[in-house]
Amino acid sequence: MIETLESIDRQLLLLINGWNSPFFDSVMWFISGKFTWLPLYVVLLWLVIRKTGRNWWIALIGIALTVALADSISVHCFKNVVMRYRPTHNLELEGVLHIVNGYHGGWYGFVSSHAANTFGVATFICLVLKHKAAWIGLMAWAALVCYSRIYIGAHYPADIACGGLLGALCGYAAFRLYQWLCSKISIAKTENQQDGRP
Repeated sequence: MIETLESIDRQLLLLINGWNSPFFDSVMWFISGKFTWLPLYVVLLWLVIRKTGRNWWIALIGIALTVALADSISVHCFKNVVMRYRPTHNLELEGVLHIVNGYHGGWYGFVSSHAANTFGVATFICLVLKHKAAWIGLMAWAALVCYSRIYIGAHYPADIACGGLLGALCGYAAFRLYQWLCSKISIAKTENQQDGRP
């Protein structure tokens, strides 16, 4: 069963990775870049701050917590434990895999930290904004980033799928904590007002 799943995973990787061209190499490399999305992050932070009002700082802590959880769990509980080689480090794929710009990445790829972080942030912000367009746009963005990671040969599809699920769970957990903290602050303010304190 496991061998069958691994075979399907490899075939999907080679299918996606095989649809390559110099133009899309440049596009996917750009999409996969660490600093490519900084302008988007600024816009998203502004939207979150605008939506959350006085509780903006709690929301920012929630985003930071999401990334911290997704990143640390993906590395310490999965990559360093499962130790599944990235496609770029798999000797069986040498000469078959299309590697973009000579990128090989770290040794292990399960689960994808890129997928965990992007889907984690996307999930948290979607839950905060509660807007249909935000859900569509942010999930499409996260999926595109993840697709680029398969395209450039850095991850198997299973790395991405499991990383995305991990990130979504981290984003949801951070959002629940955000809601709890907001409710506690709201209750404390109400009690202070009833007691006549500012």
